[in-house]
Amino acid sequence: MTMEDRRVKLTGNQNVDLPAEIIDEILSRLPVKPLCRFKCVSKSWRSLISDPDFIAMHSSKAFEIKDVLSQRLKLLFTDRESDCVYSLDVGQLLNHNHNVEVDGLVATSAELDFVFDNLPRRGRYNCTGLVHTCNSFLFFQITDPIETNNGFVHNHLITNPATRELKKVYNIHDNICGIVFSVYTLETSSWRRVEGEFLYFPISIGGIVLNGHVHWLAVFEAKQDPSLLIISFNLAKEEVREIPLPPIRREYSSRLGVFRNWLCITLEPGGCKSTEFWVMKEYGVRESWTKMQVSKPYQELSHSGFWTESHDLMVFDKSSLVMYNFNDGTFWNLSIGDITTADGYFGSFGIYVESLASNASLKNMREVEKIDESTQWHP
Repeated sequence: MTMEDRRVKLTGNQNVDLPAEIIDEILSRLPVKPLCRFKCVSKSWRSLISDPDFIAMHSSKAFEIKDVLSQRLKLLFTDRESDCVYSLDVGQLLNHNHNVEVDGLVATSAELDFVFDNLPRRGRYNCTGLVHTCNSFLFFQITDPIETNNGFVHNHLITNPATRELKKVYNIHDNICGIVFSVYTLETSSWRRVEGEFLYFPISIGGIVLNGHVHWLAVFEAKQDPSLLIISFNLAKEEVREIPLPPIRREYSSRLGVFRNWLCITLEPGGCKSTEFWVMKEYGVRESWTKMQVSKPYQELSHSGFWTESHDLMVFDKSSLVMYNFNDGTFWNLSIGDITTADGYFGSFGIYVESLASNASLKNMREVEKIDESTQWHP
C-alpha cells in the first residue's frame, strides 16, 4: 500500500474534512513522542506514521523549518564516571530565554534510563563514551561485564532515543596490532574487514567523524623519526589518507576534535593552560589551518556540536559548559540543574535531531574498528 493509499484510508476512516496533504503537513511538524502515541489511535494512523515516505517527510521538516529544528534538537552527554546518559533541549531553551546573556542559563536534563534498563545486569555496564551521532541515531561504547582473558569486553549500542529502539553490536576480536577497518551491516549483523595493511599507531582513543570520514591522531610506524599526523578513513570509498597538522610546537600535546564543521586541534602545553587552538577551514588543505583565540584559558577544550549565529557551546576542562562568542571574546556559563556528575566532570558530548527512523532503515551502516593491545574499536 502506498503512502497515498494510506492517506485516503486515514481520512476516510476518521471522517476528517481536511485534505490529506494538510494532515500530512500537520503531523510532519509534530515532535516524535506524540506521533508515537498517535500510532495507538487506529491501524490507519499507525500505517501512515510508520510509512517510510512519511518518516522521510517528517525528518526533512527539521531542516526546512527553524522552529521545528529547535523543537527536535537535543544535546547528549554522559557522566564520565558512571553509566548515565542525558538529553538536554538546548535549542528550545536558547530560543525561549531572551535574557540569557544577562542572567545566565540554567538547563534541566533528563536521564535516558532505557539505554541501560534494556540490557541485562543493570548497573554493571559502563558507558565509556558517546562515540558518534548520525541520522538521529546514537552510537555508544559500553564496557560489557562479560569477562574474558583480557578483562572486560568493549561493545557498542545503536539507539534512537526518540523511539527508544536499541540494538547491541558485538565487537570482533583479533590478536592484531595496528589499525584494522571493518564494515558492519545491520541487515546481516555481520562484519566485513577492509583489505589492506595500515602501519599507523593511533594516539587518540576515539575516532572523529566529519565529511564522511573518520579521523585519528597517529604516527606512521614505518618512519625512523615518526611525526604526528591525522589519518582519515573514507567511509564511502574505504580509503585511507594522511592530513598534515598545523605548525604547532612538538613539546605540546595535541587533541583532535571538531569545531563546527571543521577539524580542530587543541593544545595541552604540559600542565599549563592555553588560550589558542587551530581549525582547518578547508578540508584536507594544509594552508587552511587557522589559529583561533579564546579569552578563557583552558587545559582541555572541546566543541559540544551546538552553535548559533553568534555563539558556540564549548566544553572547558570537561567541567563547565560555556556559550562563547568568538567575535568579541565574551561568554557566559550554562548550568545544568538537577545534574551532579560523579566526580564533577562530564564525559562525551554530541548533538542529534529527533526522528522516527528505525534501525531497519539503516542500510550498510559503516563502523570503523581500531584493534590494539586492549582490543578496543571506535567508529
